[in-house]
Formats: sequence, structure tokens, C-alpha cells
Amino acid sequence: MTKTVEISVDLLKELFRVLNMDVPENISEESLLELVFKLKNKDISAFETTENNFVTSTNNILVIDDIGVVTYQLKILLRNLGYNVSVAKDIFSGLNTFVKSNYSFIVMDLFVSTEQEGYTLLNETKKIITKNNLDTKIIVITASSKSENKVKCLNMGADYFIKKDVGWQDKLVELIESFQPSALG
Repeated sequence: MTKTVEISVDLLKELFRVLNMDVPENISEESLLELVFKLKNKDISAFETTENNFVTSTNNILVIDDIGVVTYQLKILLRNLGYNVSVAKDIFSGLNTFVKSNYSFIVMDLFVSTEQEGYTLLNETKKIITKNNLDTKIIVITASSKSENKVKCLNMGADYFIKKDVGWQDKLVELIESFQPSALG
């Protein structure tokens, strides 16, 4: 005997968000149900995948910063813009979180907890990205005023460097939004 269960569209969207699968906000109920049936049948072809079985999404962002206020603000800001945001507060949880899912962006503080650990984190994430041929962009953020930090980070493989000064969150959002399909043309 088959049992019928009614599930709201919002609940299904939340399920996909928890699974780190990108579902457009304005998806129709019919399209959403089609995705559910594909998942039930283990057909994830509706989602772009890499050879390493990472489910990719232009909406997945990993924020790594040891300052809780910063991670909280970025999580709220980016989620309100429709992004799936994961947060890590140290180098180990950051790397562990990164290897479990694919992220379009890693936003990492250079001093997480120390400058040396930030450089180690940058180096290790870049190795993972290169080894797995991922298209993850690394954005380094810092309150440091040392100009040599920017040069070193970019030479080590960071894609972007943003100094935490007035308006830095706006710069970050503008940068991330510039990669969205609607912004690309």
C-alpha cells in the first residue's frame, strides 16, 4: 500500500538547500517535484557534477573566519541574497567543510587565527582546488594594512583580496554577484 504525503514547496526547497543543491527561488512546483523524483531515482543529472562527485552550485559559499561577528554578519547578508552559506571558525574545520562539498567561493580571513595559519589555509585550499580541477574562487579578507599581504596572497593563488575597511561587505557582495549568470550576460 502506497502512502501519500503532502510536502510544502518551501520544505522541499529547504531540503535541497540542506543538501547544498542549488534550486532557483522562483522554481515552479512542477519542476521542483521533477527534481525530487530524479533524486529518488538517484538521477542527479539535473545538477552539474564534477568527476569527484561534488555537487556544484554558483550559490555555495564557505566563510572561514575566527571572529564570530564577521561570520554571523556574512552568513545573514549572503543568505538574504539567496546564497547557501557554510561557516568555519578555524583552519581545520574550514578544510574539513571544504572537502565535503563544492563551493563556488571561499571567503577566508587571512588571520584565522594567525597570519601563518591563514597562509597555510590558502595554500591547502588551493591544492585541493587544483587537484580536483574545481572552479572555486578564493577571496581573502583582512583588516591588516600591510600591502605585502595582498601581493603574497595573490601570488599564492588567491583570486581576490579585500581589505576590511569601510564598505568591504559591499565590495564582497558586488564581487560575488558579478559571477552570477544574470551578471555575466
